[in-house]
Amino acid sequence: MLNDKEKLGWDVIDEIAVISGGYLAKPKRPLVIEYDYRAMTEYCREKGISKMDLTEAELGLFLYTEPLVYV
Repeated sequence: MLNDKEKLGWDVIDEIAVISGGYLAKPKRPLVIEYDYRAMTEYCREKGISKMDLTEAELGLFLYTEPLVYV
């Protein structure tokens, strides 16, 4: 059961998701992260491109040698 502070936090996240046109979803487990998305986002901002426009070589710059796995 969530306490009032946790519920308020989730309410804020839900509101931001609605404003941005998205939704909040709980990821499936195990969660495997193969790419450094923060570094990828920064790179794309600097280059003025979308993540969808990255070449295979550019995408390889952000690949973790060992994926992060959360169970």
